[in-house]
Amino acid sequence: MKKIFGVALLVFTAAWAGHAAESDALAISQNIQAQHLPYGTILDPQFKSSDSTSPDYSVIVSYTRCPDSAIWTGHYLAAESFRYAVTGSADALANVQGVLNGISNLRQVTGTDVLARCLFPVDSPYAADLAAENAGLGIYQGQLQGQSYEWVGNTSRDQYSGVFFGLGVAYDTVDDGNTRAGIRQEVTRLLTNLLANNWAVVMPNGTISTVFWAHPEQILSFLQVGRQVNPDQFGLLYQSYRAALAVTTPLPIQYDAYDDHAHYFKFNLDTINLY
Repeated sequence: MKKIFGVALLVFTAAWAGHAAESDALAISQNIQAQHLPYGTILDPQFKSSDSTSPDYSVIVSYTRCPDSAIWTGHYLAAESFRYAVTGSADALANVQGVLNGISNLRQVTGTDVLARCLFPVDSPYAADLAAENAGLGIYQGQLQGQSYEWVGNTSRDQYSGVFFGLGVAYDTVDDGNTRAGIRQEVTRLLTNLLANNWAVVMPNGTISTVFWAHPEQILSFLQVGRQVNPDQFGLLYQSYRAALAVTTPLPIQYDAYDDHAHYFKFNLDTINLY
């Protein structure tokens, strides 16, 4: 997953330092496209081992890290959006649109506009491994364009943070009408679902996997993205939430920052939520 950060960081470096850094960013992006997007969202490949210690990086035998696919797909969307803003390249735009479609699939496959952690076709050669590895989170059935999929539930708050981060960055940096229309649809659908469920993440079977009630910084972050892409629907709503929640926004951030080790993820999540 560090590769996703690498693309974004190197794209910024390339803008200032020239072609050497850009070539590194392109190499990372090409690797992600080739090995980390089997179903349109970020997963980690597992490679064949030629002996007890040396993997054969030319042979992928399965995939893993499904529970964090949504958050890293959002980061990768942001990374390719930054690359497009710097270079204007057609392949960066194509990657943006492909990853945006993957995020849309994470929403559509659930049938209720809740966000899935990840998804995979039922006839994939890796489906059994992914289902077994994630059985404890809940495996659900879904359909996309007439094809049967399984998807992983029990979706956490950080998965939403990554997706909203990526969608917000892409809307800001990719000046393309179709792309922005797709982003507007995804943000509107995801936010409408969260609002309808009082900021609880509700699975199709009615179980609640998490709630945002103690995290005003995330609620306001998502609503800011909503106001950004769909001001008619979310502009006034954001203002009302801001008036009610702004004073409490520092509290969960201070709590996370209090422990340097146990709350290891805080720097990433605070950065994307406050972006």
